[in-house]
Amino acid sequence: MTPGLLSKLPQITIATFVFALGSAAFDTVRAEDKPGFFKKLFGGGSKTETPPEPEKKPAPASKPKAEPAKTTAKPTASAPPTGKPPRVIITTTGGGSKKKVEIGKTTTPAPTKTAAKTETPKAEPKLEPIKDVTATAKRGEGEFKGDNDDKAAAAKAEATVLPAKDGWDIVKIEGREYVTAESIRNFYNPVYGFTTFRLQGNHFWLGSSKLILKAQIGSQEMLINNIKFILSFPVLSHNGKVLFSRLDLCKLIDPVLYPSHIQNAEYFDTVVVDAGHGGHDAGARGIYGYEKDFALKMAMSVRTALMQRGFKVILTRANDTFITLGGRVAIANQTPKSIFLSFHFNSGGSAATGIETWALTPQNASATMSRGGGFNLNGVTGNKQDSANIALATAVHASVISRFKFVDRGVKRAQWSVLSGCKRPGILFEGGFVTNGAECLLVASDTYRQQVSAAVADAVVNYRKALESAMASKR
Repeated sequence: MTPGLLSKLPQITIATFVFALGSAAFDTVRAEDKPGFFKKLFGGGSKTETPPEPEKKPAPASKPKAEPAKTTAKPTASAPPTGKPPRVIITTTGGGSKKKVEIGKTTTPAPTKTAAKTETPKAEPKLEPIKDVTATAKRGEGEFKGDNDDKAAAAKAEATVLPAKDGWDIVKIEGREYVTAESIRNFYNPVYGFTTFRLQGNHFWLGSSKLILKAQIGSQEMLINNIKFILSFPVLSHNGKVLFSRLDLCKLIDPVLYPSHIQNAEYFDTVVVDAGHGGHDAGARGIYGYEKDFALKMAMSVRTALMQRGFKVILTRANDTFITLGGRVAIANQTPKSIFLSFHFNSGGSAATGIETWALTPQNASATMSRGGGFNLNGVTGNKQDSANIALATAVHASVISRFKFVDRGVKRAQWSVLSGCKRPGILFEGGFVTNGAECLLVASDTYRQQVSAAVADAVVNYRKALESAMASKR
């Protein structure tokens, strides 16, 4: 966020920084399921229950800075497919007609595929670096943990309260800087008008009619209007104050809440669409086919949807061809005025289900899963786009999750090679588990892929509009 933002905040309206709805066709979920802010910002999300607690509007503050992030690659797997998918009928609702894909929620999500190491690009310069490089605690998947989980450890952490800087209350715990939730509320309050600020037991709410943020002490999961994000570090508490890591503030919370103030935003009119795997690299073995084939079909469908919305599209592969990870990155980097979308499908146990979207791990943080590249100590090329990466991931993930009843596995972090070496804003989207019977049945359906592709394309439109003011001088 720019240093001069504070003076401009009272003048900013929601229309200037939110993701706008691209078209009437985007309205496939009832309006009451996508209230106010989230409907505009991400194109989806539902309002979480929050205890009413009116408060006076605090004075704004100015935000501390932080920027830029060893590396790994995305998975492979192979084996022959079995059987042909039966005919699929998908119904969805909205606009007077039935149009809604539904998948029943099942058990705790299983871990995803493996990643292979690759060379580490030279680190990008940092603005105001997070000095600590301590590895993160192991994070779990699924819903929030119980009230007592990790609470004692978080509360006992040795803390040093630092002098307030630019209105931000900073607490240092085990070498890592945290900011208080009060500081976050104070800074964003002029736009969001928070009326709820509450810590009840181990659960924290910050909310208004436009935005509801929910977190839990000791957990790395955070919900913004019911869309799940995986933080780089757990939320802590000290002397009754809720603490978020400064890294998460700079690399996740701020770009999501203020996409129009992302620094170094570049105008784009082209989307590089990457179908994962290909050729001898079959990817995951699904019940009704190989991941490589589903990924290619999805990429072609996304290409059509994007072109219908006026974008130029470059495919990394248009047939069953093997392309190295470096080759995919090279195509993205050589394409001017572009963003990068890589499409994959997950594998796991038969009960594993859900959608997840990956953005590059910030420097001085660990990947969401152990096989996602480990701790990103020195930074990588793609970290220059950290803010744009997380905003793009949020737009795509929320658009798909809000339109279909999928298990939300969250917006996550990893150092997949196609992300770590990319000089353009980029994400990796996992469109479901081909090892889950019901989900693979959908993945094998043209109707499903077309509808998901429409949601993705709408998200790209929304993302560009959200960054429009930041991009205006760079066309």
